[in-house]
Amino acid sequence: MLTIDPPEHDQTEPVRREQAPAPRPAPVEVPAGERRFGRLVIVVVLVAVVAAAVGVGIGRALPRPAGTAGQRRASAPPAAPSYDPGMVVDPSLTELSDPFVLQGNGVDYLYSSSSGYSPPNIPVRSFTDLRHLGPAMDAMPTLPPWTTGWTWAPDVRRVGGHYVMWFTAPDTGDILPTGAPAKCIGVAVADGPTGPFLPGAQPVLCGPWGSIDPRTFVDAHGRLWLYWKSDDNADTNATIPTTIWAQRLAANGITLVGPRHAVLSATEQWENGLIEAPDMVRVGSRYYLFFSANPSFKAYNGIGVATCRGPVGPCQVVGDGPLFGTSVLGQGPGEEWVWNDHGTEWLLFSPSGTGFVRRMAVARLGFDRHGPYLATFDGRSPGLTSPRRH
Repeated sequence: MLTIDPPEHDQTEPVRREQAPAPRPAPVEVPAGERRFGRLVIVVVLVAVVAAAVGVGIGRALPRPAGTAGQRRASAPPAAPSYDPGMVVDPSLTELSDPFVLQGNGVDYLYSSSSGYSPPNIPVRSFTDLRHLGPAMDAMPTLPPWTTGWTWAPDVRRVGGHYVMWFTAPDTGDILPTGAPAKCIGVAVADGPTGPFLPGAQPVLCGPWGSIDPRTFVDAHGRLWLYWKSDDNADTNATIPTTIWAQRLAANGITLVGPRHAVLSATEQWENGLIEAPDMVRVGSRYYLFFSANPSFKAYNGIGVATCRGPVGPCQVVGDGPLFGTSVLGQGPGEEWVWNDHGTEWLLFSPSGTGFVRRMAVARLGFDRHGPYLATFDGRSPGLTSPRRH
């Protein structure tokens, strides 16, 4: 069984800031988890979109300035954006969906979902600038015994002296009444950000109809949380709206503690009973829950946002529709991840493109008293100017 050494204190590092790999910890046992609870083929970086065409301004991925990771600063303006609208960054033409960035000390890591049942099971690419991604490596080359592949929605965080990955996969030993395997959430641990991550022998979260899309978050008090979506829409004979849940994680980053909290359910008409891909973000003293709504691979899939009083809510959806829907960036954007890079907030997401192709795109976010909005970017460094509303 996979073993790690749990830290002595809760995670207290700033939100979305990670550090360089640390020495290998001494082993202790990883819990098997809990069972049975209600469960980026082209990489695209799109930054500089003509505002008159779609009514939004799209940001660009900034090259990393010199300095220590985690420090937010203003600096001299960099060169003007060099991207063309719709520029394909990765020539390998491989699928890249559910983008997630782990920030390191000078080098960052982009994780994404697998493209099927063949390796890499969890692709990871190192980079210092999203325009120049490194080759894909397999962060989890050995699958857990409870699945045969198709792993997706990875979330990686450094906890003490090790790295913890949460991921989703179908549990071949848990067959639903529909005949399909339940989609469950598992956990894996590694000594470094590129792995190899060693998964636990059993999934952590499953039923009754599955659990998917895990995402971790550190609140204002340094407490670590896990968010996920109950996969109630797997019951094709029911009309139960899906719900986003949250639960505290212990200091080791792998043990769920305390009660579960229903953070948000799909009650808005435009959501059509389906919300998923939760991503809690803290800006100052405010909490925002980003999520995807409507079925994936549909043109009406979109990214919504809710304001929350705290890490477990209550949360209220902002507006009467998605924050971001179909545009020249692609149809049905979803699978979002909000990434703070040296003081600037970026929205990474996966438009559906055509068919079942999920692409990665990036837009700049701004925040004001009304909440988040898609912002223009004029090529100047964050901190010198405020983003303009579209």
